[in-house]
Amino acid sequence: MEEFQNFSQHLEKDAPARFRDWFNDLAPEIMPLPLEWKKLADHSFQKLLILRCMRPDRLTNAMTIFMRKALPDGDKFCDMDQENSF
Repeated sequence: MEEFQNFSQHLEKDAPARFRDWFNDLAPEIMPLPLEWKKLADHSFQKLLILRCMRPDRLTNAMTIFMRKALPDGDKFCDMDQENSF
């Protein structure tokens, strides 16, 4: 993807310590990424792609956050119990 062409260079050469801190955070899905990648806070789906590659263990939580923001009545959808299912 064109948007990510500099990602590996930033990860390996420009700011490895900052990416390591982000990676090691307990909840990286709510933390801004280092460098210019912090702009992905406004592009939730692209941040999901990075999380899927680097921290798949946090993808479920990240998807919940994404659905809350992206779907109409996302909070109701995420908080729905099984009795009130579609």
